[in-house]
Amino acid sequence: MMKRKMKFLILSAIIAVSSICVSAAEKKAYQFVPDAKNCIQAKFRDLPADFEKLLVSEPEIWNFGFRPYGSSASQLWTDPILQREALTGGETEGKKVVALSVSCSVKGFSILVFRAEPDLKKSLAEGKRLPSGSLECFFAPGDADIDKIEHYYQFMLYATKPKVSCYPWFVDDRNFRSIENHITAETKILSNGYITKIDVPWEPLFDRLPFTDRKDSFWRLSVIANGQTWGGVVHQANQAGYIRWPEFTQAQKTAIMKNLLWKAWNAYQNESGSIDLAKANIPYRREPYYLEKDSKLPHSYKLYVEDFAFREPWLENAVAERNALGAKIVEFEKLSPAEQVTFYKKAADMLFNYRYDVEEAYRKHMKKSIFKR
Repeated sequence: MMKRKMKFLILSAIIAVSSICVSAAEKKAYQFVPDAKNCIQAKFRDLPADFEKLLVSEPEIWNFGFRPYGSSASQLWTDPILQREALTGGETEGKKVVALSVSCSVKGFSILVFRAEPDLKKSLAEGKRLPSGSLECFFAPGDADIDKIEHYYQFMLYATKPKVSCYPWFVDDRNFRSIENHITAETKILSNGYITKIDVPWEPLFDRLPFTDRKDSFWRLSVIANGQTWGGVVHQANQAGYIRWPEFTQAQKTAIMKNLLWKAWNAYQNESGSIDLAKANIPYRREPYYLEKDSKLPHSYKLYVEDFAFREPWLENAVAERNALGAKIVEFEKLSPAEQVTFYKKAADMLFNYRYDVEEAYRKHMKKSIFKR
């Protein structure tokens, strides 16, 4: 019985060690753990404009844990010499080695992907089209153990084409915003392959920031390139690898939230100034014939601001409430951490979702107008 218990304890320890998320910041070279989920430590930093130099200057931030797509993990190219050659611009013996790095900043987070392309020089020498360098990714806020089901954000791009193609699986609403008009990518051609920087700002994710009361905060990530995958096959969110976010300092959290509040303020001001919501576009109509006609039958208007029965009791109050948030945004840093979180959640929702609030309020207004008669 004692031997069986000892074997169980040893086996438990082995499993625990094998499932540890290996941090690139803690180890100079990525050590592959067979059959364990990939995990990469994100560092809080601003990437340099010459980010391709990070391949040589910071080899410790790169993770080589890519598995052949749909094949066994034993086929991985884990040779550290081959990895070093790939990072320093050397030949990779015909093997399309892939490496990954993730960072975040006040503005958002960045994914760096290096893809070795052994046929790059040959294509140039023969006057042929360069290898396309396809790259498919998805990320999902939270790990696979959270109770809340999170939509994953999928996108694709090619090294030889500038456009990022996004595939939102939901229609935009107050609870989901596509990254399509926010995500950007830049690819640089190296002597032995491509390096791509993908930037995702926090704006479409303002209500999904990776802040947590737990020690570790994880998001799922899958990257597919060169016939290899970092985190399972496509669409298998529960098999994705993990981004481990840094333990954000209070100053960093404050800076991220403050930056997003400025973005939210601008988004609200742009919406409130649009033709269907700006009060200045439509003066009040007080003529007797107009008031009489308007009072007889309920009807909708092309512009929200034309409907004075909606404009006076709701729209103008909504504008005043949101305009009042500006003074507190200016003083945001002076609030306590708890006050910052409370105000941020309230203000970001009111400002970013202003149009959704208008549409919902007008729906209720029209329903009440129609069925009260």
